[in-house]
Amino acid sequence: MRGTVTDEGDARLRAVVGLAQAMAAAHTPQDAVRSAAAGARRALGGDFAAVSVWERELGRLRVLVNEGELAEDEQEFPADECYPVSDFPEITEFLHEEWARGGEPHAWVEVADPPPGADGGGEPGVRPDAGWG
Repeated sequence: MRGTVTDEGDARLRAVVGLAQAMAAAHTPQDAVRSAAAGARRALGGDFAAVSVWERELGRLRVLVNEGELAEDEQEFPADECYPVSDFPEITEFLHEEWARGGEPHAWVEVADPPPGADGGGEPGVRPDAGWG
């Protein structure tokens, strides 16, 4: 490791270790996905996280779990919460670039309100979703 570990770095490292422990302790795939969403939310300091899967053949993102501060119409484990992947062109562009290079995409993080000057890739007010491709 290079450089000095900061308090923020320590907190992120603790969050990653906690995530690994929670996922290792999961008894079901749902528990593992919930743990992943909770760990990512804590590590990034967010209020909400979702884990979605890209159903390429159907052209959509299907939400597996919503975790954190849910909107009134959101469920922790939604039965049919799906979004056309075309609603997220930055995600499809990123994933296609990864596949074109022969890589396997692992995660995508989108924030609702990116810091000033940052390219968050989404419209303000859109719920953040993390999708695994």
